[in-house]
Amino acid sequence: MFNYIIKRFKKIVIRILLLLFFLIFLLMTFLYLNYKLSVEYPNPNDVYTYITDNKTDVYLNEKNRGFLKEKNIWALRLDKSGKVTESFGKPREVKDKFNLTDVASFTRYYLADYPVFTYILGDGLLVFAYPKNSLDKLPFNYYNYHNLIFNLWLVVLFIILFLLFVYIFYRLDIRDILKNISPFQKAIDELFEDDFEKLDENGELRDLALSINEANEKYKTLKQSQSKWIRGVSHDVRTPLAKISWELSKADRKDLDIRNIQNQVLKISNILEGLNLTMSLANLDKENFVEKSPVKLIRKLIVDKLNENPTRELIFENKLAKQNQEIKMDSNLFYRMLENILKNSLIYTGGKIWTTIMDADDKLIITILDEGGGVDESIIKRINEEDLTNITSHGLGIFIAKQIAELHGGSFLIRNRKTGLEVSFIFDLMN
Repeated sequence: MFNYIIKRFKKIVIRILLLLFFLIFLLMTFLYLNYKLSVEYPNPNDVYTYITDNKTDVYLNEKNRGFLKEKNIWALRLDKSGKVTESFGKPREVKDKFNLTDVASFTRYYLADYPVFTYILGDGLLVFAYPKNSLDKLPFNYYNYHNLIFNLWLVVLFIILFLLFVYIFYRLDIRDILKNISPFQKAIDELFEDDFEKLDENGELRDLALSINEANEKYKTLKQSQSKWIRGVSHDVRTPLAKISWELSKADRKDLDIRNIQNQVLKISNILEGLNLTMSLANLDKENFVEKSPVKLIRKLIVDKLNENPTRELIFENKLAKQNQEIKMDSNLFYRMLENILKNSLIYTGGKIWTTIMDADDKLIITILDEGGGVDESIIKRINEEDLTNITSHGLGIFIAKQIAELHGGSFLIRNRKTGLEVSFIFDLMN
């Protein structure tokens, strides 16, 4: 889920950057269009400079008239009394003589709705008039009317486009999120159902899909394991219960074989103890594991079993290249793991038993080999498949040892040899 959020955040950042570039592009377009519109009409100061530079005995000579005509500008020259002494293109509605208030008015504002610009020539004035609705007489006296209107519409258009893009991205994100989340919602609703459909483990929500599929697989495995446990335990308990029932059904209580009943009760107790142990392994906190050398535990185990079985021959072979090799373990569980296998060999075989520890290829290998007749291959198959159906109590002990090995991050290998049964535990060495 965290990766999905990161990926979604990256997409948001990328889209924000795209929008930023888009806004920069719009700004550049805005500036360019403004520039194009600003050069549609010449600056009045430039017009005045051109006229004065090219005047002869009059200001509005042929050359200057041609220039004004080309720029669509008409002009007046007034003397100090306000009378028009020279003109070019003057409209009819414009007077031929102006008083002081007229001059003050059109100098500040407009002349017959024409934007005009006034320059002093000695004791007179030179007036340039631009077309109506071309320039605005703002405080700085120079602004393109069409440019203003165009810019206002352009700003409105850009805002609309920007909002449109934001809305489109929003809808796309919502659609993608709903599209991606919908299968997960359905999968969660059907997580523990028999018709659960495995989620596609590709795409942005790959980690979440993996977690949900893994949870369903664990549930199925747990369900199957529970079923196998029930069948296995019921089978193992049925036989001693039947023997107890048969003893108790005897008419004469004096004929009761108390020792046999006690043995059967002990078998049931051992089965339930193994069941409780395997169930508790699933909830064990590995954080409490500590780094220890397994050599000391193996020696203690062999000494304990020799004390219990003084007539048996237990051989320990230490083939470690480095004697200080350690693995993270729970000492009690690790001891129980090895004890289960060694105890089975002691109970079901009568020859020598070898316990070997060695290191190779960054692996620590512990092997227990006996001189018995081995076990049926079907039992080995069921142990590997975690199927306890029709497995006797000694098979349960092997299964518990397998669980403990896997809890310690190791692997379990059981196989028949010519000399007997060989059980190996393989662990990664600590660097």
